[in-house]
Amino acid sequence: MGGTSFFSRLSTVGLLAPPLLLLLVFFVAPLGYLLFVSFMSNSMSELFDFVPTLENYAIIFTDPFYHMIVMRTLLSTGVVLLACFLIGYPVAYLAAQMTARGRIMILMAMMLPLMVSNVVRAYGWVAILGRQGIVSQSLQNAGLADRPQSFLYDFNAVTLGLLTILLPFMVVTLTNSLTTIDIRYREAAASLGASPWRSFLRVTLPLSSPGIASGLMLVTFLTLSAYVTIALLGGPRYKLLVSFVFDSVSSFRWPRAAAFAFTLLLLALIISAAIQLIVRPGRVQGRNRNRKSKA
Repeated sequence: MGGTSFFSRLSTVGLLAPPLLLLLVFFVAPLGYLLFVSFMSNSMSELFDFVPTLENYAIIFTDPFYHMIVMRTLLSTGVVLLACFLIGYPVAYLAAQMTARGRIMILMAMMLPLMVSNVVRAYGWVAILGRQGIVSQSLQNAGLADRPQSFLYDFNAVTLGLLTILLPFMVVTLTNSLTTIDIRYREAAASLGASPWRSFLRVTLPLSSPGIASGLMLVTFLTLSAYVTIALLGGPRYKLLVSFVFDSVSSFRWPRAAAFAFTLLLLALIISAAIQLIVRPGRVQGRNRNRKSKA
């Protein structure tokens, strides 16, 4: 028995070693090196000057301008998250009630825009919201505007663009979560006298919390890193933190870019932790583990 256990552990280590090694070499090591670079001084002739400094982070946490950029980033992310959830959950709930064929059709319709590049979709909004776009021309034709108007390069344009791009991710994630809920839970709640609305609040919504948390975190990560959409719809007047990562790289300030990138990573981790604390998906998984252990 002891020899069998030893060989079993050895085979497990052998299976895990290659992917763990790849993760260490191609993810952890570059990330650690980037963190090291973020504490170095900027150089116009080399990647960085080997002079340790905290200036790259100090300017982010002490300069009021960057405070405003961080708050703008958090505001845009929060609005996109809330809008994706409020719009995506009813769509996902409706799709989960359909037959398998209807659900597949809905998901295919939601996935179809993902086959088009984000650049193309962002330029589509430029054509709609620009000075010569559909919205501006419609307002002029209706007599509501006397000259061309641009609806680009502000909070509304960026939020609308991010929402339309990221909403399918939320719908697909929530639909997969809702379809796994056993219908007998709702039937039991109804047999005990619960109204449909109470059954939804006390049964369906809590049981779908793992999907809610997954969808919110996925949208968070994609929103914080959506440089192309922000650059095209926000322009030079409305920038988020990811815009300064690109600007710093373009101006060859690699340590400053690394500091911005790790600040962005810190924001993503904080938002993810907040989502876990608020949604609490572990309570559903914990109940499932308890049922399995009792069985």
